Amino acid sequence: MSEVRTSVILPAYQAWETLPAALEALRPQVDRPDRELVLVESSGDASQQELAERWPWLRVIAPKERMLPGRARNLAARDARGELLAFTDADAVVEPGWLDELERALTKDVDGVAGAVLNGAPQSMIGTADYLLEFSDWLPRRRLRVLHGATCNLLLRREILDGEGFPEDVWPGEDTIVTFRVGVEGRLAFAPGACVRHVGRTRFRDFVDHQSQLGAAFARVCETVEFPYRNLARPRYWPLLPVFRLVRFGTRVRANSAATKDALRASPLIAIGAIAWSAGLVRAR
Repeated sequence: MSEVRTSVILPAYQAWETLPAALEALRPQVDRPDRELVLVESSGDASQQELAERWPWLRVIAPKERMLPGRARNLAARDARGELLAFTDADAVVEPGWLDELERALTKDVDGVAGAVLNGAPQSMIGTADYLLEFSDWLPRRRLRVLHGATCNLLLRREILDGEGFPEDVWPGEDTIVTFRVGVEGRLAFAPGACVRHVGRTRFRDFVDHQSQLGAAFARVCETVEFPYRNLARPRYWPLLPVFRLVRFGTRVRANSAATKDALRASPLIAIGAIAWSAGLVRAR
Protein backbone atom coordinates (compact mmCIF):
# COMPACT_ATOMS: atom_id res chain seq x y z
CA MET A 1 0.00 0.00 0.00
CA SER A 2 1.11 3.57 -0.63
CA GLU A 3 2.82 5.46 2.18
CA VAL A 4 1.42 8.73 0.85
CA ARG A 5 -1.19 10.35 3.12
CA THR A 6 -1.54 13.76 1.46
CA SER A 7 -1.32 14.55 -2.23
CA VAL A 8 -0.88 18.20 -3.22
CA ILE A 9 -2.45 18.96 -6.60
CA LEU A 10 -1.36 21.92 -8.69
CA PRO A 11 -2.66 22.71 -12.20
CA ALA A 12 -0.60 24.99 -14.44
CA TYR A 13 -1.07 26.58 -17.84
CA GLN A 14 1.49 29.04 -19.25
CA ALA A 15 2.48 29.94 -15.71
CA TRP A 16 6.26 30.09 -15.93
CA GLU A 17 6.44 33.58 -14.41
CA THR A 18 5.11 32.27 -11.10
CA LEU A 19 5.39 28.46 -11.19
CA PRO A 20 9.09 28.16 -10.15
CA ALA A 21 8.49 30.19 -6.96
CA ALA A 22 5.40 28.12 -6.19
CA LEU A 23 7.29 24.84 -6.58
CA GLU A 24 10.31 25.95 -4.57
CA ALA A 25 8.06 27.00 -1.66
CA LEU A 26 6.37 23.60 -1.76
CA ARG A 27 9.61 21.60 -1.88
CA PRO A 28 10.35 21.38 1.88
CA GLN A 29 6.72 20.54 2.63
CA VAL A 30 6.14 17.69 0.18
CA ASP A 31 9.58 16.14 -0.41
CA ARG A 32 8.97 13.36 2.13
CA PRO A 33 7.56 9.80 1.97
CA ASP A 34 4.06 10.57 3.28
CA ARG A 35 3.41 13.43 0.86
CA GLU A 36 3.56 14.03 -2.87
CA LEU A 37 3.00 16.84 -5.35
CA VAL A 38 1.10 16.11 -8.56
CA LEU A 39 1.55 18.81 -11.19
CA VAL A 40 -0.71 18.94 -14.25
CA GLU A 41 1.12 21.08 -16.82
CA SER A 42 -1.11 21.50 -19.87
CA SER A 43 0.46 24.43 -21.72
CA GLY A 44 2.53 22.16 -23.93
CA ASP A 45 5.65 24.35 -23.67
CA ALA A 46 7.52 22.17 -21.19
CA SER A 47 8.01 18.45 -21.45
CA GLN A 48 7.51 16.03 -18.61
CA GLN A 49 11.24 15.25 -18.76
CA GLU A 50 12.29 18.89 -18.34
CA LEU A 51 10.08 19.30 -15.27
CA ALA A 52 11.34 16.05 -13.78
CA GLU A 53 14.97 17.12 -14.23
CA ARG A 54 14.49 20.48 -12.54
CA TRP A 55 12.18 19.24 -9.76
CA PRO A 56 12.84 15.48 -9.43
CA TRP A 57 10.48 15.11 -6.45
CA LEU A 58 7.47 16.05 -8.63
CA ARG A 59 4.93 13.73 -10.14
CA VAL A 60 4.11 15.33 -13.48
CA ILE A 61 1.13 14.85 -15.78
CA ALA A 62 1.61 16.64 -19.10
CA PRO A 63 -1.53 16.40 -21.29
CA LYS A 64 -1.14 17.55 -24.88
CA GLU A 65 -4.20 19.83 -24.79
CA ARG A 66 -5.03 22.72 -22.49
CA MET A 67 -7.18 21.80 -19.51
CA LEU A 68 -9.28 24.14 -17.41
CA PRO A 69 -8.39 23.89 -13.71
CA GLY A 70 -11.38 21.73 -12.77
CA ARG A 71 -10.55 19.08 -15.35
CA ALA A 72 -6.84 19.20 -14.48
CA ARG A 73 -7.57 18.72 -10.78
CA ASN A 74 -9.89 15.80 -11.48
CA LEU A 75 -7.21 14.16 -13.61
CA ALA A 76 -4.63 14.61 -10.86
CA ALA A 77 -7.02 13.39 -8.15
CA ARG A 78 -7.56 10.12 -10.01
CA ASP A 79 -3.80 9.63 -10.23
CA ALA A 80 -2.96 10.82 -6.71
CA ARG A 81 -2.12 8.26 -4.03
CA GLY A 82 -3.06 10.17 -0.88
CA GLU A 83 -6.23 9.83 1.18
CA LEU A 84 -6.16 13.62 1.61
CA LEU A 85 -6.06 16.01 -1.34
CA ALA A 86 -4.56 19.48 -0.92
CA PHE A 87 -4.90 22.11 -3.63
CA THR A 88 -2.94 25.19 -4.55
CA ASP A 89 -2.24 27.13 -7.74
CA ALA A 90 0.70 28.07 -9.93
CA ASP A 91 0.30 31.74 -8.96
CA ALA A 92 0.20 31.03 -5.21
CA VAL A 93 3.29 30.75 -2.99
CA VAL A 94 2.71 28.75 0.18
CA GLU A 95 4.08 29.98 3.51
CA PRO A 96 6.24 27.72 5.75
CA GLY A 97 4.13 25.22 7.65
CA TRP A 98 1.20 25.60 5.22
CA LEU A 99 0.40 21.92 4.80
CA ASP A 100 0.98 21.10 8.48
CA GLU A 101 -1.60 23.74 9.45
CA LEU A 102 -4.16 22.44 6.97
CA GLU A 103 -3.75 18.86 8.20
CA ARG A 104 -3.94 19.96 11.84
CA ALA A 105 -7.27 21.68 11.23
CA LEU A 106 -8.80 18.59 9.57
CA THR A 107 -10.40 17.13 12.67
CA LYS A 108 -12.74 14.12 12.61
CA ASP A 109 -15.84 16.33 12.44
CA VAL A 110 -14.83 18.19 9.25
CA ASP A 111 -14.25 17.07 5.67
CA GLY A 112 -12.36 20.07 4.36
CA VAL A 113 -10.18 22.98 5.40
CA ALA A 114 -9.83 26.37 3.73
CA GLY A 115 -6.66 28.34 4.45
CA ALA A 116 -5.93 32.06 4.53
CA VAL A 117 -4.98 33.95 1.37
CA LEU A 118 -2.49 36.82 1.54
CA ASN A 119 -1.67 39.50 -1.00
CA GLY A 120 1.15 38.34 -3.25
CA ALA A 121 1.51 41.70 -5.04
CA PRO A 122 1.28 44.32 -2.27
CA GLN A 123 3.44 46.78 -4.22
CA SER A 124 0.78 47.04 -6.95
CA MET A 125 -2.52 48.88 -6.41
CA ILE A 126 -4.06 46.90 -9.26
CA GLY A 127 -2.78 43.64 -7.78
CA THR A 128 -4.07 44.65 -4.35
CA ALA A 129 -7.54 45.47 -5.69
CA ASP A 130 -7.59 42.18 -7.61
CA TYR A 131 -6.59 40.26 -4.47
CA LEU A 132 -9.08 41.95 -2.15
CA LEU A 133 -12.05 41.58 -4.48
CA GLU A 134 -11.40 37.88 -5.10
CA PHE A 135 -10.05 36.63 -1.78
CA SER A 136 -11.50 38.78 1.01
CA ASP A 137 -13.52 35.74 2.14
CA TRP A 138 -10.26 34.21 3.39
CA LEU A 139 -8.48 37.04 5.19
CA PRO A 140 -6.50 35.66 8.15
CA ARG A 141 -8.57 37.46 10.81
CA ARG A 142 -12.02 36.50 9.61
CA ARG A 143 -14.53 35.83 12.39
CA LEU A 144 -17.45 34.13 10.68
CA ARG A 145 -17.33 30.51 9.55
CA VAL A 146 -16.39 29.89 5.95
CA LEU A 147 -19.06 28.64 3.55
CA HIS A 148 -16.74 27.79 0.66
CA GLY A 149 -13.05 27.44 -0.13
CA ALA A 150 -10.65 28.53 -2.85
CA THR A 151 -8.46 25.94 -4.51
CA CYS A 152 -5.37 28.09 -4.14
CA ASN A 153 -5.50 26.98 -0.48
CA LEU A 154 -7.70 23.98 0.27
CA LEU A 155 -7.58 20.50 1.80
CA LEU A 156 -10.30 17.90 1.20
CA ARG A 157 -10.88 14.31 2.11
CA ARG A 158 -10.73 12.23 -1.06
CA GLU A 159 -14.33 11.05 -0.78
CA ILE A 160 -15.61 14.61 -1.25
CA LEU A 161 -14.53 14.37 -4.90
CA ASP A 162 -15.77 10.82 -5.45
CA GLY A 163 -18.30 10.80 -8.25
CA GLU A 164 -18.57 14.09 -10.12
CA GLY A 165 -15.46 15.89 -8.83
CA PHE A 166 -14.92 19.50 -9.87
CA PRO A 167 -17.13 20.85 -12.68
CA GLU A 168 -14.94 20.73 -15.77
CA ASP A 169 -16.70 23.40 -17.81
CA VAL A 170 -16.74 26.12 -15.13
CA TRP A 171 -13.90 28.52 -14.34
CA PRO A 172 -13.60 30.31 -12.04
CA GLY A 173 -16.13 29.13 -9.47
CA GLU A 174 -15.70 25.36 -9.78
CA ASP A 175 -14.16 25.28 -6.29
CA THR A 176 -17.13 27.16 -4.81
CA ILE A 177 -19.58 24.63 -6.29
CA VAL A 178 -17.72 21.71 -4.67
CA THR A 179 -16.92 23.26 -1.29
CA PHE A 180 -20.21 25.11 -0.68
CA ARG A 181 -21.98 21.80 -0.16
CA VAL A 182 -19.44 20.97 2.57
CA GLY A 183 -19.61 24.47 4.06
CA VAL A 184 -23.39 24.61 4.50
CA GLU A 185 -23.21 21.35 6.45
CA GLY A 186 -20.70 22.92 8.84
CA ARG A 187 -17.97 20.52 7.78
CA LEU A 188 -15.56 23.07 6.30
CA ALA A 189 -13.02 24.48 8.76
CA PHE A 190 -10.82 27.54 8.43
CA ALA A 191 -7.09 27.46 9.20
CA PRO A 192 -5.80 31.06 9.56
CA GLY A 193 -2.24 29.80 10.03
CA ALA A 194 -2.23 27.95 6.69
CA CYS A 195 -1.30 30.84 4.40
CA VAL A 196 -0.55 31.28 0.73
CA ARG A 197 0.42 34.48 -1.07
CA HIS A 198 -1.62 34.81 -4.21
CA VAL A 199 -0.08 36.85 -7.01
CA GLY A 200 -2.98 38.70 -8.62
CA ARG A 201 -3.28 40.48 -11.94
CA THR A 202 -1.21 43.65 -12.03
CA ARG A 203 -2.16 44.91 -15.50
CA PHE A 204 -5.32 46.97 -15.71
CA ARG A 205 -6.86 45.12 -18.66
CA ASP A 206 -6.20 41.73 -17.07
CA PHE A 207 -7.72 42.98 -13.81
CA VAL A 208 -10.93 44.19 -15.48
CA ASP A 209 -11.27 41.01 -17.56
CA HIS A 210 -10.80 38.79 -14.51
CA GLN A 211 -13.35 40.68 -12.43
CA SER A 212 -15.80 40.25 -15.30
CA GLN A 213 -15.04 36.52 -15.32
CA LEU A 214 -15.73 36.37 -11.59
CA GLY A 215 -19.12 37.98 -12.13
CA ALA A 216 -19.97 35.47 -14.83
CA ALA A 217 -18.82 32.69 -12.50
CA PHE A 218 -21.17 33.95 -9.77
CA ALA A 219 -24.07 33.51 -12.20
CA ARG A 220 -22.97 29.93 -12.94
CA VAL A 221 -22.53 29.13 -9.25
CA CYS A 222 -26.02 30.47 -8.46
CA GLU A 223 -27.48 28.19 -11.12
CA THR A 224 -25.85 25.17 -9.47
CA VAL A 225 -26.02 25.62 -5.67
CA GLU A 226 -28.15 27.58 -3.21
CA PHE A 227 -25.48 30.24 -2.80
CA PRO A 228 -26.25 33.25 -0.53
CA TYR A 229 -27.72 36.25 -2.35
CA ARG A 230 -28.35 34.14 -5.45
CA ASN A 231 -31.56 36.11 -6.07
CA LEU A 232 -29.40 39.09 -7.01
CA ALA A 233 -28.62 37.32 -10.26
CA ARG A 234 -32.21 38.04 -11.34
CA PRO A 235 -32.66 40.83 -13.93
CA ARG A 236 -34.64 43.16 -11.68
CA TYR A 237 -31.64 43.54 -9.38
CA TRP A 238 -29.04 44.21 -12.07
CA PRO A 239 -28.93 48.03 -11.64
CA LEU A 240 -27.98 47.51 -7.98
CA LEU A 241 -25.26 44.92 -8.55
CA PRO A 242 -22.22 47.25 -8.20
CA VAL A 243 -23.61 48.62 -4.92
CA PHE A 244 -24.27 45.10 -3.64
CA ARG A 245 -20.75 44.03 -4.57
CA LEU A 246 -19.19 46.96 -2.72
CA VAL A 247 -21.38 46.56 0.39
CA ARG A 248 -20.60 42.84 0.67
CA PHE A 249 -16.92 43.59 0.13
CA GLY A 250 -16.98 46.18 2.92
CA THR A 251 -18.52 43.77 5.41
CA ARG A 252 -15.75 41.27 4.75
CA VAL A 253 -12.77 43.61 5.13
CA ARG A 254 -13.90 45.88 7.96
CA ALA A 255 -12.72 43.47 10.68
CA ASN A 256 -9.18 43.60 9.27
CA SER A 257 -7.56 47.01 9.71
CA ALA A 258 -4.74 46.33 7.22
CA ALA A 259 -7.17 45.17 4.55
CA THR A 260 -9.39 48.19 5.21
CA LYS A 261 -6.47 50.57 4.67
CA ASP A 262 -5.49 48.80 1.47
CA ALA A 263 -9.10 48.92 0.27
CA LEU A 264 -9.30 52.66 0.88
CA ARG A 265 -6.07 53.26 -1.06
CA ALA A 266 -7.28 51.12 -3.95
CA SER A 267 -10.92 52.28 -3.77
CA PRO A 268 -11.14 53.68 -7.35
CA LEU A 269 -9.91 50.36 -8.73
CA ILE A 270 -12.21 48.41 -6.43
CA ALA A 271 -15.18 50.42 -7.71
CA ILE A 272 -14.13 49.67 -11.30
CA GLY A 273 -13.78 46.00 -10.39
CA ALA A 274 -17.31 45.97 -8.92
CA ILE A 275 -18.70 47.41 -12.16
CA ALA A 276 -16.77 44.84 -14.24
CA TRP A 277 -18.04 42.03 -11.99
CA SER A 278 -21.62 43.23 -12.45
CA ALA A 279 -21.20 43.44 -16.22
CA GLY A 280 -19.85 39.90 -16.29
CA LEU A 281 -22.82 38.59 -14.33
CA VAL A 282 -25.31 40.33 -16.62
CA ARG A 283 -23.54 39.07 -19.72
CA ALA A 284 -23.54 35.49 -18.38
CA ARG A 285 -27.28 35.61 -17.67
